[in-house]
Amino acid sequence: MMVMETQQGEWSVEALKPQKVLYVPPGWAHRSVNTSPVETLVTFFVYPGNAGHDYGSIEKQGFRKLVVERNGAPQLIDNPRWLPPEAR
Repeated sequence: MMVMETQQGEWSVEALKPQKVLYVPPGWAHRSVNTSPVETLVTFFVYPGNAGHDYGSIEKQGFRKLVVERNGAPQLIDNPRWLPPEAR
């Protein structure tokens, strides 16, 4: 899965699938999550050096959404440490 968010608090989580392209728009922080207990996640990224997200907020509080395992399956949950931009 690809977890993404903007500095303004918009977010998206998309499935990563073999032989498919996933576009991450400029200004979106992103993190890939391997949800398989047996498969290795292999990715190839192409992006400009000025992609445009300040990862400082991500370093402090993480992404707005988290991918966790529940009953053997990936589940999307709210990050309890996440704060909206106006509260940071």
